[in-house]
Amino acid sequence: MKRTLACIFLTLLSLGAASQDLPSCVKADSTALRFPGSRERFERFAGKLQQLRHTPDSSVTIWHIGGSHVQAGWFTSRVRHNFDSLGHYPAGSRGYIFPYPLAKTNWDRSFSVSREGEWEGSRSSNPNKKLPVRPDYGIMGIAAFTSDTTAAFGLRTPQPFTRLRIMGSASGEDVAPWVIAGKDTQKCLPDTLLQGFVAEFRRPVDSVRVELRLNEGEHFTLTGLLPESAKDGGLHYVSTGVNGARTSTWTERCPEFARELALVKPDLVIFGLGINDSACPPQEFNPERFKRNYRRLIDQVLDVRPGCAFVFVTNNDSWRYARRRMVHNDNGRAVQRAMYELAGEYDGAVWDLFSLMGGFGSADRWLAEDLMKPDRLHFTREGYELLGDLLYEALVNECER
Repeated sequence: MKRTLACIFLTLLSLGAASQDLPSCVKADSTALRFPGSRERFERFAGKLQQLRHTPDSSVTIWHIGGSHVQAGWFTSRVRHNFDSLGHYPAGSRGYIFPYPLAKTNWDRSFSVSREGEWEGSRSSNPNKKLPVRPDYGIMGIAAFTSDTTAAFGLRTPQPFTRLRIMGSASGEDVAPWVIAGKDTQKCLPDTLLQGFVAEFRRPVDSVRVELRLNEGEHFTLTGLLPESAKDGGLHYVSTGVNGARTSTWTERCPEFARELALVKPDLVIFGLGINDSACPPQEFNPERFKRNYRRLIDQVLDVRPGCAFVFVTNNDSWRYARRRMVHNDNGRAVQRAMYELAGEYDGAVWDLFSLMGGFGSADRWLAEDLMKPDRLHFTREGYELLGDLLYEALVNECER
């Protein structure tokens, strides 16, 4: 299947004809949002989204959290692109990001990063990987450590920003990042809201160079970046994903998560966690523990945004690693059932990816259409972009009922 599949689908989507031209492995009758409980929360979000069309200075934030499906970026970037280019919603700032090349891991390249010097990365989802200093992980769930005196990185974003928050910690009070934007060079000040540092710019910039200027024996641990604009209206689609993340990753291993979440202020949260929780034999998967972990995460969201709406994305049909080989993950139905129960409990919606794919064993059909990778766990870029189109369509169709 050629890379143009998702582009063709996107064109059809804008013409309202997509459902008739989907790949045969997609179950078109399962692409809409489903509501096992009240629609009130989502209707409140839909009202804010519709208002944004007429009052561009207002703000709506969607936060998508998950594992490798989200870190890869193709899925979430596609949804963000659709909101920016297909609808009538003014684009807002990107929100939290991480310079993934510093941690030597994958990302979607919707923003540019260059790396200088030696950096070492670690993920909150992999406690076996130790850094010389234990990171205070935040909402990104990932960190990069350096003690290299030449360490620096460059950042370029599609949207200009007037403030850059650099989350992380330094080895001493004299250690702070230096930010160079054009002819302006400044040493960052301690951030009064988050653990880290902040730089302010006299005019909007879209490209900066960050230097650590470390002396021998000093070090710095970076846990995230937050480019912000003085005019912060529009639609913000914030994505935070970590390869290998589980429902407990942020609540148990990210001490700065709650503080950083307070700046997101989500109107809608899309939960895409579950594939790693269920990567085990069926007898070892505990649905009640799975739901308890989700409740801890949901309750933290409700602490900062009581009126927030929720969408639960069920697991895709998948295979899992077992003793260095791949076997079918038989927990797809159990996770699906648990997410419907959570959606009913919290008046959320379900985007039933498991049913959309065709249910148990459908990963083989998606692989045959070049929409999944050979591991039958992750999707190809074309597959992720197709899912981004379908999720966007589901959200907008429900908002415009």
